[in-house]
Amino acid sequence: IPDLKLKVSLGADVMYHKTNRYTPSNIYQSGGVASAYVGVNKSINWLNENTLTWNKTFAEEHDLSLLGGFTMQKNNAEYVMGSSSNFVNDVMLYNNLGAGSVYNKPESNATQWSLMSYLARINYTLKHKYLFSVNARVDGSSRFGTNNKYGFFPSASAGWRISEEAFMEPVKEVISNLKLRASYGFTGNTEIGVYESLATLGTSNWILGNQLVSGFFPNKIPNPDLKWERTGQFDIGLDLGLFNNRFSLEFDYYRRDTKEMLVNVDVPASVGLASVETNVGSVRNSGLDFTVKWEDSFKDFRYGIRFTGTTIKNEVTNLGGKRITSGDIGSGKSVHMTEEGMPIKYFYGYKTIGIFQSNEEIEQYNAMAAAASGDAKKKYQANVAPGDLIYADTDGNGYITAEDRTDLGSPTPKFIGGLGITAAWKGFDLSIDLQGNFGNKIYNAKQAERNAGVDNWDRSFLDRWTENNRNTSIPRMTFEGNNYFVSDRYVESGNYVKLQTVEFGYTFPKNLMQKVHIQNLRLYFSGNNLLYFTNYNGFTPEILGGLDRDIYPITATCRFGLNLTF
Repeated sequence: IPDLKLKVSLGADVMYHKTNRYTPSNIYQSGGVASAYVGVNKSINWLNENTLTWNKTFAEEHDLSLLGGFTMQKNNAEYVMGSSSNFVNDVMLYNNLGAGSVYNKPESNATQWSLMSYLARINYTLKHKYLFSVNARVDGSSRFGTNNKYGFFPSASAGWRISEEAFMEPVKEVISNLKLRASYGFTGNTEIGVYESLATLGTSNWILGNQLVSGFFPNKIPNPDLKWERTGQFDIGLDLGLFNNRFSLEFDYYRRDTKEMLVNVDVPASVGLASVETNVGSVRNSGLDFTVKWEDSFKDFRYGIRFTGTTIKNEVTNLGGKRITSGDIGSGKSVHMTEEGMPIKYFYGYKTIGIFQSNEEIEQYNAMAAAASGDAKKKYQANVAPGDLIYADTDGNGYITAEDRTDLGSPTPKFIGGLGITAAWKGFDLSIDLQGNFGNKIYNAKQAERNAGVDNWDRSFLDRWTENNRNTSIPRMTFEGNNYFVSDRYVESGNYVKLQTVEFGYTFPKNLMQKVHIQNLRLYFSGNNLLYFTNYNGFTPEILGGLDRDIYPITATCRFGLNLTF
């Protein structure tokens, strides 16, 4: 069949990872007992894609492209490990686990998941000016319940190249490109555990008749109705090019609605089982997205400037009236709250209004609490002393309770932007990329957890409250207690601008290099994450989710190199 093309591809990712470890008894980490460990991880992930494409042009004005196909993907993974300890000598190392006199419980695991998709697409262009596209796909995943393995995800788009119209000819030298476009479509999310929809079993040991026996117990509630999380996105945009596209602008408004979100929900403790994965609620993200570029040259000098930006408004639109806490930082404390009408996982805690300077000030607050409650023994804030934080009575009842916790800010940035600069002159070239986030908050859990007297204290505690240092925002030094509640004391601005990449190079003249039989020679320096401009007190402000706990700082790298072609 003319113009019909068949494409079949098959690929596989094969992973085999083996760990051999031996810890002799004469080093500190062993605790005086030699131990050995052998573990094997292996997986095979294969993907098969099959598509038929038919392209045809009719009467030089109608361009039609049809595509149909299906894909299959499957992943098999296995893990096994064994270990023992108390070796007589170090001769065998990890090569003979049986040489240890103490055998540890072995572990093994195997998982499997698969995907299957059917897809179709129609592209149609009329007179190279009017563009239409319709897509449809059906995706099936083994991760979902028996009643909802498959999801249907259609999309459609249209575009109008206004600059190709005859009435644009008088301004062609100024407006070189003008295009209006719009689209709406659905995508699915399958990123959950492999067996979240199934009833699973756990293993444990019990004593029965003075004998140690092993057995199984149910540890997860099945959910046969678990289904795909669906995101519908509407987008309308404008592309503009001026002065032979030396200036270009891409401007979009987007609205993204995620429904039937995949959420892990706790079940009552009386059930005796783990939490259950379910579909609940919806979230809306909306905003503007733009890219502005200018590229020009003057004799031997060329340069370009690119500015990109995205605004984000995030709101939970439906959660079935529930309030979901998350972001555990230990000691039964959580920093995130999700509820309708608010950004997802906003920070939730107490607002601080100062520091108690004296016992007299504490008694003044207690007197107000007693008057408001009608209880002469009522305290404004329990277990406080001079130097402790004062929390705000946000619910207006006259004293502090858990109901005074409130919105402390969102970890989702309101604006993400970038600035790129390129320049070249004769053999020299330079590129600089800056990137920044604005309007988001970070909860500095590292500060809040340095309260057990074990970790190093932050140097800010040198300015802590004392009898002789009252003019400070840092409370007195204590271990746990009042000053370590989740509060805005530990919420900081996540704003930052960083020098993401920079590269400077020099390419030697070709006529000079040809004399020594070299086609091309370029020397260069490049760097990544070299500078941060931020007021955040932690190691790095680049924290997904905004919770700074066990976060390793971003690595800065520098490279010097050459590109040589003979």
